[in-house]
Amino acid sequence: MRRIIATAIVVLAPVLVSVPAGAAGGPEPFADERVQPLETDLIVPPPVANRRSLAAFTEFDGDPLRIIVWPNDTRRYSLDTDVIGVYVCTWAGATGGIDLSDATLTLNTEVSAFYYGISGGAYLPSFQARDTLTIGSPHSFDACRQELLDEASPGDAGVIAILDNSLNAGLASPGISCSNCQSTFETFPENGRWAIVEGEAVKSFGIYDAHITTAAHEIGHTINFPHSYSGVVLYDPWGEPYVDEYDNPIDYMSGNMPSALIGRRVEYPYSTLAFNRYRAGWVDPSDVVFYIGGVVDYTIAPVGVDGIQMVILPTDYEYSLVTLDARTNSALDPIPANFEGISSHYIEQWWNGPDGQDPVVSPVGGALSRVYTYPPSPDSIDHVTGVGDQLLLDVDKGEDLLAQGTLLKVLGETADGFQIRLIGFDDTVGTVFLNDILWLAEEGITKGCNPAAGNTSFCPNDYVTRGQMAAFLVRALGLTDNGGGNLFTDDDGNIFEDAIDKLATAGI
Repeated sequence: MRRIIATAIVVLAPVLVSVPAGAAGGPEPFADERVQPLETDLIVPPPVANRRSLAAFTEFDGDPLRIIVWPNDTRRYSLDTDVIGVYVCTWAGATGGIDLSDATLTLNTEVSAFYYGISGGAYLPSFQARDTLTIGSPHSFDACRQELLDEASPGDAGVIAILDNSLNAGLASPGISCSNCQSTFETFPENGRWAIVEGEAVKSFGIYDAHITTAAHEIGHTINFPHSYSGVVLYDPWGEPYVDEYDNPIDYMSGNMPSALIGRRVEYPYSTLAFNRYRAGWVDPSDVVFYIGGVVDYTIAPVGVDGIQMVILPTDYEYSLVTLDARTNSALDPIPANFEGISSHYIEQWWNGPDGQDPVVSPVGGALSRVYTYPPSPDSIDHVTGVGDQLLLDVDKGEDLLAQGTLLKVLGETADGFQIRLIGFDDTVGTVFLNDILWLAEEGITKGCNPAAGNTSFCPNDYVTRGQMAAFLVRALGLTDNGGGNLFTDDDGNIFEDAIDKLATAGI
């Protein structure tokens, strides 16, 4: 799954379409502008130039919820049957003993079943044995890729090649991005959609089973799934910053490892966050809800169980959002028991650049987007909240997030999923009274200050009227007797009239 790339990989963004109001160039994704991923197995080619449809497409066309950038592009291969040609790249003296037929059978038995399961039957990669190719450079991803481009049979939607060795790494490309257009390049090699893995991804060696996770991971890249990771900036011995794109243990598009055994291999893939599944078209929009503030209870279902699959906490920035989803151990998601709970992630779907010019913001979709654990949780499951636990989502990402001031509580678990409570307001970011406000809200003492909009705001800097104070005290003390009502002459029609009468009746 991992491989250090010695050559520079240039990632270009789609043509600028729109700039969100007030974006001011967008928030910065990393604390150090020099940072680059230390290693990656994802190669994104430049977008197709001048292939935008003449129709007035916007970046969200095709997504009724308007949360996925370029959905028609990212879902080009992730729905229905996906025919993928299988090749073996061998060389003089190769010792892997990779057999084309056996490799294809493993891919169809393991990887196809994995995707059919987590997609709810919406996606089925169908692997077809094609050819064994001879390359001149042993163990070379580049030589194998070039041979694929030169010799692969046309007509497959994509290809996967296996290097004839006993190692375990991979590279992949989602192919050409064309920003919601209908590209004329739908098949390989013109579409540039390929994956290459080493032999251990499909064959057992010694005490190790075949590392199916690697093959599933690389196929994930070919359907536009990016890595997920903490985004925490580290520094090498020479002081150069880098980010480890494989430090999220709960996602097969990242580390896919037990948190207590960092670095130990897990042969079979876990599932992935619901945002990826929605991105691919596998989650119905009706199974996604938006939290906009207040005290709200939800039951969130894990993959394979009917119900709400994802809760969205929107932001003030058009291309960013925080997501919550449920993870439980199952045949579709074989995570350790201590991974179970509600996982939270922060998604960025924009590109800020290019360097050396005035900053502009362009939306980007699929593999070009960034998925962070939220809060940042390198090599841990600190972003997963278990039953009976709570998590204050208060991490500053350079923009105003509803999550910066929202408390997540996991109340319990049933056969339908996890019961959660969200408590928060959309205007409490940075207030020193945040914890007190959240307590007042959960206790029912305050209900927010904008009832017409659903009480999503708290108005922390406003004055408190005598009527509002009456309501606070009545709720806090549980007063119920209003003494027959209408005890004062100057509060007729006031929304707090009943509370005022109850407070007076109690002698307060």
